[in-house]
Amino acid sequence: MGESFLIYGGTPKLRNISLLKLIAKLTGKELTLERLEKMPDIRFLNTLEDKKSIGIAETKESAKFLSIKPFNLGQKILIIVQAEKMTRESQNSLLKTLEEPPSYASIILCTKTLNDLLETVISRCKKISAEERGHTIIESGEKVVGESFKNVLKMSSGQKLDFASEVSKEEKEDVVEMLEQWIKESRGVLLKNPGDAEMVKNIKLVIAIKNDLENTNTNLKLNLESLILHLGHD
Repeated sequence: MGESFLIYGGTPKLRNISLLKLIAKLTGKELTLERLEKMPDIRFLNTLEDKKSIGIAETKESAKFLSIKPFNLGQKILIIVQAEKMTRESQNSLLKTLEEPPSYASIILCTKTLNDLLETVISRCKKISAEERGHTIIESGEKVVGESFKNVLKMSSGQKLDFASEVSKEEKEDVVEMLEQWIKESRGVLLKNPGDAEMVKNIKLVIAIKNDLENTNTNLKLNLESLILHLGHD
């Protein structure tokens, strides 16, 4: 019987690691993302270049893809890497397929948080957390190049600049997710100490830079340097 899965949390890289582990379990093959993209029995559903969301037409077309029996892999796999970009209508159009995929098919959704999807979608999937406790935010292979917000606040000015230079080499999407984690971490601190004016200022600074990175072509390195040099001390 076909199955539907939901990989959530972590960074895009951690979700990709969980994705590849799941596919290895489903197929019995160790495959790379590059190899998966070339396989006729596997489809990645992404946003179109001229659109910011995944619409109902795309999800219906993907359901048709699953309805056709596999070519050479023995099963069909639909992967929606940024499931949070599906519109409400497209999520609803996928419900029946999620609940009863063809016997030879698997559907894998990947998303930042569970809150990004409809509860009816979540309830139809086996959930897999990509969070890895004790790891820093951004990873490159085995090399850790990210850092928790708490540790960044403890750095000297020189260490902060070195850190900004290193992290600016990463993909912008990964840096944005790091900033999102910083916001969550700092809000957790603020909940324990609502009167911490310095932390309130820090949160506002991180949110402002995150918004700039998401909505403009601003220089990544310069923005990170400006941010961490203006953060209040831990």
